[in-house]
Amino acid sequence: MSQSPLPPAPLPGPAPKPGKVQAIAIMCLVDGILNVLLGLGVSGTLLFTTICCAPIGAYPIVLGVLEIVYAAKLLPDAPQRDVRPAQYLAVMQIVNIATGGVISLVVGILSLVFYGEAEVRAWYDAVRRG
Repeated sequence: MSQSPLPPAPLPGPAPKPGKVQAIAIMCLVDGILNVLLGLGVSGTLLFTTICCAPIGAYPIVLGVLEIVYAAKLLPDAPQRDVRPAQYLAVMQIVNIATGGVISLVVGILSLVFYGEAEVRAWYDAVRRG
């Protein structure tokens, strides 16, 4: 009776992405798209009213682009090694309430809470170490 060889052991790889990290990425992506649209809408509306108020739309546009770029780094199954918790982005999302971004306020608070979780911090450390 011949023995069949055992299947190879799985190679150690990066830790599986926690659901909270995936949630941060999706929330940032959606909020980023909404902020770009909000910024363009505010800029377009105010441009017709007065030229002086047009820069109000710049903040949500910049925030939206930063959120989309950060989400693009987090969403792949194998994230980039330079990805770190973007607490600055969460603070910017909270500040965005000044331009009417209520969704950004919620996303910013949730992101800060999720960044404080031990599971999320451990995953970011594991990704950084490679």
